Amino acid sequence: MSVTALIPAHNEDQWIEKVVRNLWAQTCPPSRIVVAANGCTDNTAGRASAAGAVVFTSPKDPHKKAGALNKALARILPDLEDDDYVFIQDADTLPVPGWLESALELTEANPLVVASGRYASPPTGWSLLRIVQENEFARDGRSIDRRQDRTRIVVGTSALFRVSILRAVIAARVSGRLPGPRVPEVFSVQSITEDYELTLAFKTLGFQTMSPRACDAVTDVMTTVPALWTQRIRWQRGAFTDLRTYGLNKVTGWYYASQLLGLLGMLTVVLVAAQIILVVHTYGHYSPAMVWLAT
Repeated sequence: MSVTALIPAHNEDQWIEKVVRNLWAQTCPPSRIVVAANGCTDNTAGRASAAGAVVFTSPKDPHKKAGALNKALARILPDLEDDDYVFIQDADTLPVPGWLESALELTEANPLVVASGRYASPPTGWSLLRIVQENEFARDGRSIDRRQDRTRIVVGTSALFRVSILRAVIAARVSGRLPGPRVPEVFSVQSITEDYELTLAFKTLGFQTMSPRACDAVTDVMTTVPALWTQRIRWQRGAFTDLRTYGLNKVTGWYYASQLLGLLGMLTVVLVAAQIILVVHTYGHYSPAMVWLAT
């Protein structure tokens, strides 16, 4: 059994050496580390190679991360056995030292499991925007705990895949069992949120997605409101598009309900604001009871 770590990178020479060395320092290090340098114009490839990684260089893929990963996986998978693993992580993420060891223990015990990381932000800096996002990550972690480590989404920051599961996804795409073009690829280049779509693919095929408590992955949060807004709009658009592609069924039912509840929550905020404006316009003031302010 071997573990191949795969890191897609575009102009990450400030991070890549630290990221590669962090993987080598895992309590259960990978057998090899591959960096897919996607259209890099800086020294990403050189720094990755100096840190001990194998580097695949290619022109910038029009399908960005998903396209770069598909190209790298097409080169890696033919040489691997079904019980080998591929660990994929972002080029600006640092999994905690026991990440791979904990995930391998879980996936070896259950061959149907895909292990995904949990978000953790670095203990640096302070801002209201950072606190809001860190609170969101913490709430998500508590929800996963309540579900006994079952996660709704395989996050792109860090995830461990058994090779047999990746091959099952490829076969399902080619056969038409999964919606979309019949192409021998793991990641759908039609989706702008490839991790969300791949999660739906896993669940459609009967695989389980889990996020062990010991699998934190340190990655920075969005540092500006415009960047956060752009990220969340892309996530929302991608989710709607992928759900429309898969349609309403027993797998996607929860995801449809989650999107509906989210929209209702946003609508509630708008209605409360509208009510306050109407009260002020009608009576000239707004005097809420302290009990409502406290909640």
